Amino acid sequence: MNEQAKQEVPSQLPVVIKPVKSATEAGRVSDFLLGEHCFDDQRFTPGETEQLQWLPIRSLQEGHVSCWYSEEQGEVISAIIFVENEHRSGGYRLEYFGVHRNYRHRKLGWRLLDEMFKHCLTNGGRYVETFTCDLPEYASARALFERNGFVFMCRLPDYYYSGEGKLLYLKKLDGDAE
Repeated sequence: MNEQAKQEVPSQLPVVIKPVKSATEAGRVSDFLLGEHCFDDQRFTPGETEQLQWLPIRSLQEGHVSCWYSEEQGEVISAIIFVENEHRSGGYRLEYFGVHRNYRHRKLGWRLLDEMFKHCLTNGGRYVETFTCDLPEYASARALFERNGFVFMCRLPDYYYSGEGKLLYLKKLDGDAE
């Protein structure tokens, strides 16, 4: 794809969100999530790199791990990974989601979250927990969480690296705010 094509405004055609169904798709989602066009902060922790490489593959093998994505013209443009928590009692954790920076402001993040909420509710979900970093680069993610009903729960200082705290959020799926 040439440089001019990359800068063009993406089409507004409907985008289909689909589950990862093959190792090839899992690899494409991992490459997208680890690539330069997904996250504004490219300083992954060693554990994040490992998770972003393996969670899409695990979604093929483990029923409690879900990895979905959308593409346009053969290029992954958004992805979400979430898991039922280890207790399997109706709690889910949103691990990662990202939208290609050239496709932002098309409500793809909203659609990914909405589809995740529907899936969780259909499968007896009671809540979804998630997290993000407290650095300025993550302000839009925090705003998206809050606009989608997530409530800030607490901050863990110096979690990722010194000076980078983890912010925990919770969304009750039964409608009751925490």
